[in-house]
Amino acid sequence: MYEIIMIESICIKSKGDESMLKRMIIGVSSLLVGATVGLATDVSAAPAPPLTSLNVVKVESQLGGVEFIGPNNLSTAKDHGGSYLYIYTNEMGYGRNPIAQMSGQKLKKVDSKMIDINGDRTVDGWEYKWDASGQQNGQFKYQNTSTNAPWNTLSTSLNIK
Repeated sequence: MYEIIMIESICIKSKGDESMLKRMIIGVSSLLVGATVGLATDVSAAPAPPLTSLNVVKVESQLGGVEFIGPNNLSTAKDHGGSYLYIYTNEMGYGRNPIAQMSGQKLKKVDSKMIDINGDRTVDGWEYKWDASGQQNGQFKYQNTSTNAPWNTLSTSLNIK
């Protein structure tokens, strides 16, 4: 909450102070207008939507290049590995505890992008990029828990050749 304090009285000691008083009043008026405009733009927000889906959407590596993963794929079609291996996941809704592992080893999240499905400038979900560099093949597992009700935990996995 903003609090605006008004100056009740100002004493003018000499005629030269009058222009200073005018400048001060203009400054205070500008401040009040700015504060009023700032208050008028307050927005309310709805609670974040719960997680509704998790998917592995892409695997990228030196040896296998970029491979897009379909929603029902259990495994990559290409052999992956080399000097880098990145796995991309999409989640719809908001999660609070993303965990990604490759062959039991916890992976580091190296990038995230907002997903806006319909262009309304509301974040509908997130795309995460996970670094599995040093791994050649194995099972990728990903899970996350919703930030709010129903606090559900979703998971997905993909065998990477």
